[in-house]
Formats: sequence, structure tokens, C-alpha cells
Amino acid sequence: MKKVLIAVSLLLLPLCLSFAQERLNRPNSSTDNRDRFVRLLKLTDEQKKSIESLRFELGKRSVDQQARGKTARLELAEMFKAEQPNQAAIQKKLAEISQLQSVQRVLRVDHWFAVNKLLTPEQQKIWKKASARLWAQQKASIIRGRAAQIMRKGRNARRVAQPPGPMER
Repeated sequence: MKKVLIAVSLLLLPLCLSFAQERLNRPNSSTDNRDRFVRLLKLTDEQKKSIESLRFELGKRSVDQQARGKTARLELAEMFKAEQPNQAAIQKKLAEISQLQSVQRVLRVDHWFAVNKLLTPEQQKIWKKASARLWAQQKASIIRGRAAQIMRKGRNARRVAQPPGPMER
């Protein structure tokens, strides 16, 4: 069993190192993507100001929605801890959380269309291509992050499950 674990660990080590190296090489990819968008779109100063204003408003509303969602999830967790959990109240809280997530998605879509309206037809073509590519990259990044999180949790769970060795007390 130990030999199998060692073999799997040795096989996974290069993969983990490649992900770590990739993250080190990209200190702030979201800023890089934004700068690349601006260069590709060749925005006027007025367009830049309008888009920055839209981005600021989206940021404020998104932070508010995220805070509400986190609060609702904390309340939901507390509901499950009750001695006699109320199924109806839990279902209501789940519906509230779903609604908050839906509003967050609608905010992003509204932002996309608001920015799209500010662009010329040539810029809109570039915007659509680049935003589709960026969306795919963000989804891949989320998946990589979740995989890394699962790997970390799995490693910690194994460590906790092992009895303390002679040096640990």
C-alpha cells in the first residue's frame, strides 16, 4: 500500500509543480486581460471613462450581493445545527440563496450588454470574441482552483487520520 501511495505521489508531483509554476508566472492575469482588452478595442477616452464607471457600479452591487449570499449561507448552516431543523425554513433559505445567485448572474449580463452598447460595431465583434475566450479561461481557472482545493483537503484529511508518530505528541 505504501508503495502505491509513493508511486502516485511521484506521478502527481510534476503536475502540481507545473500548476504552481503557471500561477507564479501570472501574478495578476485579470489586470493583464483588462489591459489587453483595452488595446484590442482601441477605446476612446470617453469610452474608457464610461466603462470604468460601469465596472465600478458592477463592483459595488456585486460586493453587496456576495455579502448577502455569504450571510444567507451562514444562516443556513446555523439552521441545520438546530436541535429540530425546520425543513420549510431551510427550503426557504435555499430559495433565497438561489435568488441571490441569480441576481449576481443577471448583474454580470446587464454589465456585458451595457458595455456592448458603448462600443462601435467593429469593437463589438472584438468584444464578443475576446469575452468568450476570457469566459472560458475563467471557468478553467475556477476548475483548477477547485481541484487544488480538493487536493489540499484530501492531503490534510489523510494527515489527520494518521496516528501520531514517535516525534508527534
